[in-house]
Amino acid sequence: MLEKFREGSQGPGAKIILGAVIVTFALAGVSSYLGTGGAQSAATVNGVDISTQALENQVRTDRSRLESQQGESFAARWEQPAFQNQVRQQSLNTLVAQNLLQQMTDDLALRIGDEKIRGYIFAMQEFQTDGVFNDERYVSLLRQSGMTPAQFVERLRADFAQQQLTDALVNSEFSLPNEVQQLAALQNQQRQLSQLIVPANKFAADIVVTDAEVSDYYNANSGSFQTQQQASVDYILVDMKDISADIQLAADDAESYYNEHQSSYAQEDKRKVAHILVAFNDDEAAAEQKAQDLLTQIQSGADFAELAKSSSDDTFSGENGGELDWLEKDIMDPAFETAAFSLVNDGDVTTELVRSDFGFHIIKLLAVEPGKVKAFADVKAAIETRLKNEQAVSRFDELAEKLAEQAFEVPDSLDVASEETGLKIVSTELFSADAIPAPLNDQRIVSTLFDQDFIAEALNSEIINLSDTQSIVVRINEYKPQTTKPLADVNTEIVARLTATKAEQKALSFMSTVSAKINAGDDVTTELASVDASFTAPEWLSRFDYTKADFKVLSKLFSMPKPAAAEASVATETSLNGDVTLLKFTSVRDAETNAEEATRLADTLKNINAQADYEMLIQTLIKAADVSYPAVVE
Repeated sequence: MLEKFREGSQGPGAKIILGAVIVTFALAGVSSYLGTGGAQSAATVNGVDISTQALENQVRTDRSRLESQQGESFAARWEQPAFQNQVRQQSLNTLVAQNLLQQMTDDLALRIGDEKIRGYIFAMQEFQTDGVFNDERYVSLLRQSGMTPAQFVERLRADFAQQQLTDALVNSEFSLPNEVQQLAALQNQQRQLSQLIVPANKFAADIVVTDAEVSDYYNANSGSFQTQQQASVDYILVDMKDISADIQLAADDAESYYNEHQSSYAQEDKRKVAHILVAFNDDEAAAEQKAQDLLTQIQSGADFAELAKSSSDDTFSGENGGELDWLEKDIMDPAFETAAFSLVNDGDVTTELVRSDFGFHIIKLLAVEPGKVKAFADVKAAIETRLKNEQAVSRFDELAEKLAEQAFEVPDSLDVASEETGLKIVSTELFSADAIPAPLNDQRIVSTLFDQDFIAEALNSEIINLSDTQSIVVRINEYKPQTTKPLADVNTEIVARLTATKAEQKALSFMSTVSAKINAGDDVTTELASVDASFTAPEWLSRFDYTKADFKVLSKLFSMPKPAAAEASVATETSLNGDVTLLKFTSVRDAETNAEEATRLADTLKNINAQADYEMLIQTLIKAADVSYPAVVE
């Protein structure tokens, strides 16, 4: 439990919640919103079907996540049917939980406004060109993913509603001061330790490993001696960089565009104004009456600047007669801006009060700087870049769509797709999952290439959008499965393993003898001299002093009972590298916690409590739901 606290206290507490609670939809890209397809169901939740295609998509997502977490060891585990079934069941559980949350948001009538959905879509980098939302790209990417804009919006709306529900759950958690104090005391506690470290290799000299032992070990652990699966791949890549390099503009394209869009290069009028502000404070009616009195005085000839100095609640501008910086459109409060730009002549004053979120304004026009159109020479380079980018994006979308269509219509070869798009087929040499060449070294491609169903089908993949500027279709050219290495190839390795194991056993036996003598009060000088070892000087260690002691040794130290006064607790632990350590634990002391750490620990506790609440909510929903599994999860 304390280890869980430690992980949370180091910063990723929020990640615990985000990983398990918040429904993510941006990072996976548009492809995660593919339609479900197919009539067969993997499960039914309160009458709502979860399609087998949705399950397959979730399995791919979870497999990619696990592979990135576990690294090289994942490939061997994935070859085990039991492990694959476990992942598939977990993926199905995730979909069931998501469906239950969606049904709960529907029951609670949680809704997300169109403005938030629109703002989110406009901000998605997938749909932007040069940092600006591109409607053609938006529609094209959705079409490639088999969705309409309306379907995409509704999917986002559902995800945001679920996030609203889970946010309410997460943000309602709290931690008590005494909980924080207890956690701080445990986490910051220090223990005094002397270590006797005996390397296991000191006992390896006389060890003999027989051929029979090697054979038995090989037969019992054949899974440890596997070659990596390998694949060679054919692929077609649509790359914006290559497309852009081939685009040539006609001599007059930029100027024609400039002439057709001169309004886009017009600098609008600027206004220099002064204002008098009467803030609402606690009485809006009184503020309005005061502002009206000031306006009447101005209309009767009173000096605007003097009244600004004496009566404006904007004291900063008031000191300068109410004068503000030059104004451009779409910067100020809309009501203020409309009134300021409606004034025509220098010296004009608004005839009525202008109400903004800040209070009531009286505005005076001081000067006007007329707008002008930027010269073609000043914007020519920007226009040429824009036109090239637009053509490149259009051509990219066209090629990506055509590639997707042809790869699907002729699934057993890339030849037709290459002919129709004019893009070349690239073939790779055999490679393993830990030596994947670019541009195939993307987790989505890796999870596809080494998927056993994909390998067995021997068909083209769906188009995979690597980024806004690259899309790819891949197919397996040759596949070599994982195999067991011959005993002759691993004999030396097995001998080394068995020797290390026997040496460790001898070291443990030796340390057991030393420990027994120490507990009996006997002298152990002779024993320590035989292995040329000695106890380290006592030092204070914290729970996370991994530079001073092995991880397993520290874990053992902080699990030992507090020793009696003037005595020592003694225990033995094998380090991660196989060496054996005798721990002599003598004393405990607590450390103080500062305010910053207390705040961090309080947040950690809240995150852990919120995670527990979420899991409890899901379990409660599952118990109350009617969940059936028409299809076997295999």
